[in-house]
Amino acid sequence: MKVGILMFDKINLLSFAKIYDFLHKFEGFNIKTYALKPEIVDEFGIRLHPEIYAESLYGVDILVVPDGVGALGLRYDEIFLSWIKSSASAKFKIGFDLGVLILGGAGFLEDREACIRGGYKNALSGYCEVNDAKMCESRGVISVSEFDDEIKEQLAKILSKDKI
Repeated sequence: MKVGILMFDKINLLSFAKIYDFLHKFEGFNIKTYALKPEIVDEFGIRLHPEIYAESLYGVDILVVPDGVGALGLRYDEIFLSWIKSSASAKFKIGFDLGVLILGGAGFLEDREACIRGGYKNALSGYCEVNDAKMCESRGVISVSEFDDEIKEQLAKILSKDKI
């Protein structure tokens, strides 16, 4: 199963690391990091280099968008969103906290519901119905506002049950 983890400027590196660690526990997952450019700078200025950059996301089975304040601006960036839309055929699109706003900007939340941490519910409401849960699955789009052990277990069940 081809998994693409998105990287973008002002990504939350801790969120990225937790997601990367979690996904590596699944047998048969081929995990790659993707970005639109060759170098990414996280929220604190750490420089990161994705495995794949400036290539289409077409063909990924699972698209993962980590948390990060960079998502607040990127949800309006038409070039970035056009690139994200190349993943439209992905079986699952998973947005972690602010990362879900990128999925919204790309149009993936239309006629769905999603969740996000408290202070950003108004921003999310512009794209979809807001759910107060820690995790919400709505027709292949999964949003996670808190990535604790309970949510990891629920997410593992969804990803394991539905072999792509």
